[in-house]
Amino acid sequence: MKLLWLSHFIPYPPRGGSRQRSFNLIRQISSKYETHLFALNMQGETVQRAGGFASELRKYCAEVQIWEPPYPWRGVRWWGQLAFSPFYRLHYGSRALWSPELGRRWERILAEHPGALVHFDAIDLAMYFPPAANFPKVLNHHNCESAMAERRAEKETSFPRRVYMRQQAAKLTRLEKEVCHQFDVNLTVSELDTQTLQARNPLAHCHVVENGTDTEFFHPFDTPFEPNTLVFAGSLDWYPNISAMQFFAEEIWPQIRKELPEARLYLAGQKPDPWLLQWAAQESQVELVANPEDIRQWIARAALFICPIRDGGGSRLKILDAMAMGEPVISTTIGCEGLEVTNGENILIADAAPDFAGKVLQVLRDATLRSQIAVQGRALVERSYSWKVIVKRLERAYECALDRQACDQRPDNLRLAKSPA
Repeated sequence: MKLLWLSHFIPYPPRGGSRQRSFNLIRQISSKYETHLFALNMQGETVQRAGGFASELRKYCAEVQIWEPPYPWRGVRWWGQLAFSPFYRLHYGSRALWSPELGRRWERILAEHPGALVHFDAIDLAMYFPPAANFPKVLNHHNCESAMAERRAEKETSFPRRVYMRQQAAKLTRLEKEVCHQFDVNLTVSELDTQTLQARNPLAHCHVVENGTDTEFFHPFDTPFEPNTLVFAGSLDWYPNISAMQFFAEEIWPQIRKELPEARLYLAGQKPDPWLLQWAAQESQVELVANPEDIRQWIARAALFICPIRDGGGSRLKILDAMAMGEPVISTTIGCEGLEVTNGENILIADAAPDFAGKVLQVLRDATLRSQIAVQGRALVERSYSWKVIVKRLERAYECALDRQACDQRPDNLRLAKSPA
């Protein structure tokens, strides 16, 4: 069976939540489906780098095409078009990824593969949906985008930005209402995201295909960790991560340093925001590691992993990666949202700054507690969040898209199953 996978970014290298998810799902599903990948170069990679990424992806895909978007993401034209965004009905993310030329190219691809299963990897690809109306198709939601925009608008301190984010949230909500039920299956990363999406569009049929981790790549290291050290790892140019570290720096870190002056923090990830660079330069006990080749060595060096996120959506692959490495995790409620974790067993959860700081100090001082959380966290990801486990759920979702009557999760089939013979 042919699978056409349309992506708004190149799903390689597998760094950062969305790229990790897409790459690993492609890698796993390609053993069952002849996968053809069409990816927009949203990150503006050079021709040489994009070609190298395509070569890696061809190890799993029968075909890989990388398309240049209409104009560079966050370039001059991108910002110029953004200024006119309030005057358009469709949210800006969708319009920025489409052009008539790319639309015609996509129509030719569909004509070459009649009857193929089509996977759209984000609602931002909305302008590519109409030509695939008669194909079996699924829509992946890395997050419930409208809910994430609403949450950001609530926390935005700038009035113009708050107004803009509310407007974008309203446009995304309208789009979800208009299109999600037209897909055979909507893929969500958690039951919570399913409930949120179906609150917007009750007719949307959803399958939960959780985020996962590569439990063979992310594994406990034999080298000892450094006492009194913390680590936060993730994309350091992503708004929820920046916001999380601002909260940590302003409200949590001073309390930790007051009780434990020798505490150190490793801050590791791609493309650090200028604010983070400035803060790390001012803090002698904070080491910022920009664009690390191997994030694992920095996670392994620390005594515990922190996730003080208070914004965003979906579920955090960074937490699963840390757990897979046998690293105890302390998170906010939003930070571990959508994950089947148990506070005090395989994770510690705290929302208020004093509580978060207190749990950090508790783990740093209690070796038994640290070991318990670490061991149970690793057991959880092996049992429920390995990509080899997750792909089985993706296979069932694809089977549902190809044969609607065979899906045991469809409400109409559930009613039929309960009817008397």
